[in-house]
Amino acid sequence: MLEKRPAAKLHALLKVISMSRLADITEDAPSVTEYIDNMAPSYRGGFIRQRDSYTLNRDAVGILKTLVDDYEIVAFFADWCGDSRRAIPVLSLLEQELGFRVRALGGMTKPPFGSKTHWAVPPSPKEVEVCDITSSPTIVVYKKSGEEVGRMKTRPRMTSSVEEEIIWIIEKEN
Repeated sequence: MLEKRPAAKLHALLKVISMSRLADITEDAPSVTEYIDNMAPSYRGGFIRQRDSYTLNRDAVGILKTLVDDYEIVAFFADWCGDSRRAIPVLSLLEQELGFRVRALGGMTKPPFGSKTHWAVPPSPKEVEVCDITSSPTIVVYKKSGEEVGRMKTRPRMTSSVEEEIIWIIEKEN
């Protein structure tokens, strides 16, 4: 059984100002595994160490195997972000384990002090504005038909792991 967190946090998580669409995301984004393997050496080591030391929740992987054909996942993140360094390698492991691709839109950069935006575009991907990305990382789950199902911002809030949180996002939609 997957661990659940208090329902009081549910309202904050479910409040989504604007829902993005999968069509808003570039199709030629690298997978998270490709992105990690090609990122700047100063950041790559931390991501690879996390990927090498993390153990996926086997129950969650079993559930995700039954769901991945109907959904797509997109990850927005800043390479320098500690929360990204913990979450994004988990997505790389899921790619390898489940044989599906997570689109990686990394390289998010903070704007100059005093800016009214969350991220500097460019160099951050243009999709951070289109999809109203405010946190790093933000992992967005879409139906294959293109509708946003939900998102995880910064870290899992309703479960104890990234893989369980993805299941929670999908199941709350059904």
